[in-house]
Amino acid sequence: MARFKGVASKYLPSYLGWRRMIERDGDRLTPRHCLAGAIG
Repeated sequence: MARFKGVASKYLPSYLGWRRMIERDGDRLTPRHCLAGAIG
């Protein structure tokens, strides 16, 4: 498997949004919470 070299620039805003949600909610994160975050 190739080494991960980072997120492509065009996907950076989405990646950062998901990353913020993971850092903010951490242990409380559930699939339902992820779907709600994706829908808005």
